[in-house]
Amino acid sequence: MYILTAMAIWISAIVVYGVFWLWYCGFKGKLSGAEVETYMVRFESVGVSADALANLRHFMEKDDGREWFMVNVLQLKTPKRDSAKLLQTYTKKFMAGMIKRGGHFFFIAIAAAKNIENLNCEHSDNWTSAGIVRYRSRRDCAEILMNTFGSDHHADKLASLVKTFAFPATTSLLMGSPRVLVAMGLALLAALAHIGVLS
Repeated sequence: MYILTAMAIWISAIVVYGVFWLWYCGFKGKLSGAEVETYMVRFESVGVSADALANLRHFMEKDDGREWFMVNVLQLKTPKRDSAKLLQTYTKKFMAGMIKRGGHFFFIAIAAAKNIENLNCEHSDNWTSAGIVRYRSRRDCAEILMNTFGSDHHADKLASLVKTFAFPATTSLLMGSPRVLVAMGLALLAALAHIGVLS
């Protein structure tokens, strides 16, 4: 009986982690050429600018199938309280689509001072905040952007900002990935349950 209970504990932990992995990592792989072309047609149909289209095409054609992160820096309009409310309205709707696709905020920070160092970007100062958002895949990004560009909530974001920039990045070093943290947490819970069975 003890052996069966212990096995059930560890098998349950493995199953739970497997479900988490499917949600957080996905299983569809890299974008195909046909998928890229389909998305490009859809982006063009909602009025994405030529420069943004070129960047999106390059980004999707170079898909490596891995997770990636969007680095965002923002400056809110004055009065900042009203602009922050508009930005929150956008963020709630945007993140609702992100979470179901394994996306989430990875880092959020409020600016503590103006730029400490400038190199040919003297007019890029007075930032309000910075954030990093984790995406499960470039396919998920394309789907989310299709529901964002031209939407009312995206208009709220644009209306709240003096300026912003956002660029995609892949990691060469990542500390504290949820894949590891969730695995460690489940292993700890399973171990404690196992010890409880022994006592």
